[in-house]
Amino acid sequence: MLMCMCMLNKRTQILLNDYLWQTLTNLAKTRKTSVAKLIREAIKEKYAKENELVARRNAIENILKHRPLPAKGRIDYKALINAGRKY
Repeated sequence: MLMCMCMLNKRTQILLNDYLWQTLTNLAKTRKTSVAKLIREAIKEKYAKENELVARRNAIENILKHRPLPAKGRIDYKALINAGRKY
């Protein structure tokens, strides 16, 4: 997963019900961190990972699109190497 130690420069505002707020504040105290950091970590876990998986899936699909299908029987390594040189 890509981690960025970038400066935080965007702000958002969310509304939480009492239960969610208490849950987050209690968890933040237990972990000795801030509610904001908990929320950022949850966002990274849910959405950044999802985005990374989509990017990986697309990369694999692109690789498979350009890779010749394996021949049954003997593998022609010279043809595989030459096919790889095209890209």
